[in-house]
Amino acid sequence: MLAIREQWTSIDLTSARIGGGLFIALPWMIWHYHHGGKIPWGKAFALACFAGVLFSLVNIAGLQFAPVTHAGAISLGMTPVLVGLLSKPLLGTTISRNHWLALLLILIGIGTVWLGTSMTWRYLLGDLCFLMGATLWALYAIFLKRWEIPAAEAACYTSLGSAPFLLWYLLFWDLPDTNLSMLGLQLLYQGLIVGILAIYFYGRTVSVLGPQIGTLFSALPPVVVPVLAALLLDYQPHLYEYIGVFLVVAGMLLAFFKPFGTNVENSS
Repeated sequence: MLAIREQWTSIDLTSARIGGGLFIALPWMIWHYHHGGKIPWGKAFALACFAGVLFSLVNIAGLQFAPVTHAGAISLGMTPVLVGLLSKPLLGTTISRNHWLALLLILIGIGTVWLGTSMTWRYLLGDLCFLMGATLWALYAIFLKRWEIPAAEAACYTSLGSAPFLLWYLLFWDLPDTNLSMLGLQLLYQGLIVGILAIYFYGRTVSVLGPQIGTLFSALPPVVVPVLAALLLDYQPHLYEYIGVFLVVAGMLLAFFKPFGTNVENSS
């Protein structure tokens, strides 16, 4: 949001994310090839769409139309719901009654966030971008499990697969009028923290716990988004947004503690 206030576009921020990530991914690629490894470029480009350039573009674009609290609730909170819906056709797995109830609570919580805001066409357009981002994030978790790619390699694949976009940006796009401190901050935050570390820890969680349980952690950041928005961006969250956050957290607790039985995800 700080960069958007300084007139950085979604294309600028996405390029910063890719550029910062390549500081890690390119040395890893050289080391990987030196030790006889290979890179499945088809899968790398697919992961780049799911969690790289396309994912970044639609989410950052959404922030130019809708509040940051909507981004937290929809782009992150909807991910476990979509994983639950897509697990059967793409992974051949079913999930327990507890998990479906948890997803229902999360979905109601996300809907509650909307009650406190006027539904203008700008908000609807932003929310659509966030929903697209949630779908891509869910597909990343599912195909990471399906292809059995280690989390660290997947994070590097995502940056490497996004590299052609950065080349296009440097050759044909007008760079933002900014200072070195903002550029360094975005390369560090967008590239290292978001582009590499966040994707690695997300992938690692999915690998250990499975997509259904692992993606529930994506619903947790909306808990702190309204608070951080109020502290850092002078945004005043509505009561409905706090209620929505409570429901999202309740859904996560329901999925973890399984009070209505002990059945877990079963393979079909």
